[in-house]
Amino acid sequence: MEGVPLDALVDRILAASPFVYRVADDHERAIAYRLRAEVVLERGWLGAADLPDRLERDEYDERAVHVIGWDGAVPMSTGRVVLPPGLPTEKACGLVVDPPGEVVDVGRMCVARTHQDLEHSAFIGLMCRLYQVMRMEGYVVACGMMTGRAQVLVRHLGLRLETLGPPRSYWNEERTPVRFSLLANLETVRVGPS
Repeated sequence: MEGVPLDALVDRILAASPFVYRVADDHERAIAYRLRAEVVLERGWLGAADLPDRLERDEYDERAVHVIGWDGAVPMSTGRVVLPPGLPTEKACGLVVDPPGEVVDVGRMCVARTHQDLEHSAFIGLMCRLYQVMRMEGYVVACGMMTGRAQVLVRHLGLRLETLGPPRSYWNEERTPVRFSLLANLETVRVGPS
């Protein structure tokens, strides 16, 4: 699959998943923010005083595409794709991810405590749906701040990660800024005119 989009693998994973992952509409965005707040508070990434309305939001949410994973009628995971320009990873690390203006930021991924025993399954399905969102938006390169565990799961999808800097505290947990391509091999990404 080197150099070929991973669409078929992603489609198979999502078809086999017991969960449904869909892009949040305007009403469902609040569900995503509440779910993020629950996970953030449970994991101690922020305190209750930081989230008085029990919603975890930031300045990137309005222009992001949010995905929610559903177990029937129960929201159990969420993540987002922030479109350029000006990405959270770039701001947090003081860098510009190449190629400028052609990269999205994938982040704020979390799984509810009720589904922690299924976290790998729930997380991989979420990653696959975020992948589809990137493709629908016309992007093949992404960046994000990833924990070591998330990096392992992303690699299981066949994606190679490029480290952009040293690990740092981000969302009160050690995360590494990374860049990755939706193509199996980063060198195959066309940057600029050929």
